[in-house]
Amino acid sequence: MGSGGRQDAKGRLEQATAGGMLVPSGGVLTRTYAAGREETEIRMLSIARYPALLIAAGVLAPLPGVAAGSSATITIGGVSHELVAGDLPSMFGEPGSFITSDDLAALNDSLVTAGIETVGHVSLLLAETERGPSLIALFDGDDGSSPGTPPTSLLGVQMVWQGTDTSLVNLDSGGSWIVSPAGDDLIGAGAFQWQQGLSFEALALTELINMQSVEMQLFDLGLYNMDEQVLQLITFGDVGSWEVESTAAFSDEHEIVVDATIVIPAPGALALLALAGFGSRRRRC
Repeated sequence: MGSGGRQDAKGRLEQATAGGMLVPSGGVLTRTYAAGREETEIRMLSIARYPALLIAAGVLAPLPGVAAGSSATITIGGVSHELVAGDLPSMFGEPGSFITSDDLAALNDSLVTAGIETVGHVSLLLAETERGPSLIALFDGDDGSSPGTPPTSLLGVQMVWQGTDTSLVNLDSGGSWIVSPAGDDLIGAGAFQWQQGLSFEALALTELINMQSVEMQLFDLGLYNMDEQVLQLITFGDVGSWEVESTAAFSDEHEIVVDATIVIPAPGALALLALAGFGSRRRRC
């Protein structure tokens, strides 16, 4: 899609997020979330697929005790990056369609403990959770600072995938998330808002299956004090902790364009990966 189409997409999201609450233009009532509770039902009659940020993720069931296995290859500007899943075994253990405040804090702390700066960034990672392989986007973060009362940031997000609605959101600081069918696809659209240093939010797509693809678009609808390289791709590194694999900045049109492909090892290869992982650990001991 050309720049005109992407500008139209941004305009629709800006119009929909008037008052800090996303309401689909021309939509009829099916499902929406707001401030951590299910409120209304919203069905969107049509949603264009804007190529502002496209992300595809592929996953396999994890082997017990093995950090690697699930992975995604994401290409930005012609350069490919592999994201290896880390293990967050207690994440998303609560029932429902929401990411709890405890899970949100644990996710942020897991990255910060590994030396990753979450404040000022959108952090994208793949993790093995209570709900299986999950693609998680953390919007900003917490580093323990006391910033006063910063302005509110607003980020538009749209995702397209197939299967069932396994998305989870944290909207404790406001915003909304809507999921509706469109042919064989499910389309999620919403806005996330926070005050940097005081609050942050997250979105996850869980129970990912082999060869599943996900498309995601991010739109800057008014972000405060975010890093120029706002998007950081997080992988689980060879040293056994999270690390930043790559970063990306918004374009002059306040968009990020990412093309992604899926690379998944054959099931038999997982045992070899596990043995290689154990062997490398022994050599480091």
